[in-house]
Amino acid sequence: MKKMLIVAAFAAVLPQLAAAQVEKQVEVTKAYVPKVESASKLAVQPDMTDTARMRPEIDYTITPLSLRTTLSPRPIRPATVTYWEFNRPLPFYLKAGAGYPLNSVLDFYASSQNPSTGYVVGYVNHEGRYADIKNDFGVKNNSTRMFNRIGAAAGKYFGRHILEGDIYYDNRMYHRYGAWADGDGAGLGIGGMNDYGDANVAVRFGDNFQDLSRTNFEIALRGGMFFDHSEWPDYGDKARQTALGARAKIARGFGRSRFSLEAGYELRSGQKSLEGSSQQLIHAALRYGFAGGVVRFDVGADYYRDRTEFEGEPSNLVKSENYVIPFARLDFNLGTPGLKPFFEADGAVTPNDFRALTQENPYVASSTWLDKSSVDYNFRLGLGGSLWRSRFDYRVYAGVSVRDNHLFWTTYRSLSDDPAFSEVFQGVLVPVMARQTVTSFNGEIEFRPVSALKFDLGVHGYLYNDETDLKNGAPSFAGNVGVAYEGRKVSFGVKALMQGVRRWTVIDLSATTDASEPVCGPSFEAPFGVDLRVNFDWKVSGRVTFFAEGRNLVNRRLYEYPWYPELGANFTVGVKANF
Repeated sequence: MKKMLIVAAFAAVLPQLAAAQVEKQVEVTKAYVPKVESASKLAVQPDMTDTARMRPEIDYTITPLSLRTTLSPRPIRPATVTYWEFNRPLPFYLKAGAGYPLNSVLDFYASSQNPSTGYVVGYVNHEGRYADIKNDFGVKNNSTRMFNRIGAAAGKYFGRHILEGDIYYDNRMYHRYGAWADGDGAGLGIGGMNDYGDANVAVRFGDNFQDLSRTNFEIALRGGMFFDHSEWPDYGDKARQTALGARAKIARGFGRSRFSLEAGYELRSGQKSLEGSSQQLIHAALRYGFAGGVVRFDVGADYYRDRTEFEGEPSNLVKSENYVIPFARLDFNLGTPGLKPFFEADGAVTPNDFRALTQENPYVASSTWLDKSSVDYNFRLGLGGSLWRSRFDYRVYAGVSVRDNHLFWTTYRSLSDDPAFSEVFQGVLVPVMARQTVTSFNGEIEFRPVSALKFDLGVHGYLYNDETDLKNGAPSFAGNVGVAYEGRKVSFGVKALMQGVRRWTVIDLSATTDASEPVCGPSFEAPFGVDLRVNFDWKVSGRVTFFAEGRNLVNRRLYEYPWYPELGANFTVGVKANF
């Protein structure tokens, strides 16, 4: 009887349990998969002459898929995390220091950036040295050297595009302390100053060419004015030069392929002592790239039309040249990160107007403007790769460069014992153009036993074939070796830069009677150089860092330009701060 009652009770209850179970059933239609979108970083790359860096602002957006249940059919609202709101960067950066022999450094940046609006940056850079240096004649002329820059940049975002502008003024000052005369030299500008001012403004509108799934473009305009304030006897009509430029570029990707096309125009014209000198440079570049499984390559070519004009007697001199420079980047994937062959081809056309020559060599003779541009064709073939879980990286390659209208820097001195000739060297360097072919063999390695410690080594050997008897002033060997450690509180590095003997041609003014066939005297020789450098940073807090930097600590006789020795052992100490 009890068994029958229990069975009847279960029979009455089970349908209700079954019904309740069905009503509470949850059906999952989509899995919850958080998604982190790609970071949008600051497109501008401000001009940083030192270790300061513009930290980009990154927005991370986490958007889960909708979750639905029968109990609450409302979708969960997507969660959003904005990096900008929680880690807004400090707007100011300052680096200030001084050292011995007397030198100074100052970098100041003020910036503001909003990922949805735009950015603005203002900056001041200064670097100077003031100690006297004894030249190769045993004379201590004023050897002050100084670089100053003030500038600002700003950008406004328009959806995926950006409108940005940049304006700055440079001042570069170099004293001709390498000069000498057997008399007082007062009327020859001995030990005078080369002083250059350079004002530039640029504006561009377009994309940053990172996402080529859509068409990217840019249009850019640039203008500049260059001033020569150098101190020379009878140099009242000092050189001035203006420059105008325009550039347009478009690029698009299609699957694994991508295309780009670029065109530009530059006009350089001289005023005052450079009146009548001008140059026009037209540039067009075409690129095609493909990201394959075995080979990844970019190929194309650059076309240049270079036209120079000089007004004078008996007639104007006009020269026009056309250049086509191949471009290639080929990387081969053999299935292992430790062995990656590569081939590279590129080149450039570099104008030799007065402004460009002062940037190449600040001691160039005043108002110098050459009638041809320098043209380089470069080819490199080698191997690279990473071993031991990317702890060891290497790159070995051979290169060949063909350099048309290459610059050979010469100096002029009177070397006669005849009292009728005063021995004079005004500290002036004069460029002469000739063709040069360079074959190089190169090796570079980097080893990181731990993430905070890095060792690096580079070795480069060069063989020159110069189509002139002039010395090229280039080393047959160059190398570097160093170690760097970057910890949370302390960072330091030690590096040695080495280069072989270099020689420049010295032309004897007292023996030269025909400018087309100058008589060369003993060449100037810079000895084998080793520049030992040390840097040290101590992070006192997240905002303040003390730094120390040392250069040429083995006190070698180093030369960047002939007749102008660099400072001996020197150091700079100071502070870096974000606030």
